Amino acid sequence: MKKLIGFILVVLLAVPLSLYMLMYKGEVNFTELNSLPAVDTVIENSRSLSLTPYDPFMGQYDNIGGRLGFIVCSDIPNIAYGKSGYSLKTLLRESFKENSHFYDSRNGNNPNNPFFHRRARNLYSYFESVQSLKPSSYSPKVGDLVFYRKTKNGYIAHVALVTEVHQGGYKIMESAPKTILAQEVEMSSPITRGWLLAGFGQMY
Repeated sequence: MKKLIGFILVVLLAVPLSLYMLMYKGEVNFTELNSLPAVDTVIENSRSLSLTPYDPFMGQYDNIGGRLGFIVCSDIPNIAYGKSGYSLKTLLRESFKENSHFYDSRNGNNPNNPFFHRRARNLYSYFESVQSLKPSSYSPKVGDLVFYRKTKNGYIAHVALVTEVHQGGYKIMESAPKTILAQEVEMSSPITRGWLLAGFGQMY
């Protein structure tokens, strides 16, 4: 009995400790907006997020999950580019000033909302506004963003970052509920989980 209790205690201590070690502890508010960084740096920074746990609250409850170091899908490109010296948050804020009609600003969806830049649909709207949104038939380049929806006419609900292009396909870095931990996967992975490819945001 004592051995069983000891085992349970070890497990109870090991799980939160393991999660803490995997959680993202870096900067999330990037203010620089210079020219596009070297794409290799962006990809390196995205891969540094590997095994970071997905936020089970998806930013809800005053972003308690994010404050603890969990991430959502849009954090992959935001952090990867942000750590490379290129703020997508600033990019979206400036874009909204010039092209607000491309964004669905209902229910407080505007740059004053701290989650504005973390919503996949707003990143999608940015690429629409600058005419850099490519169809699903497009062959992406490393550094591009790839967007998904759950239904044919549904809203954009998932985004990932293209990390590698190879013969016959590409790889992405993504954070998603069903993968639990951020990871680099083949392009088919989100599709097999029920996502529909909605297009690409061309960065370079």
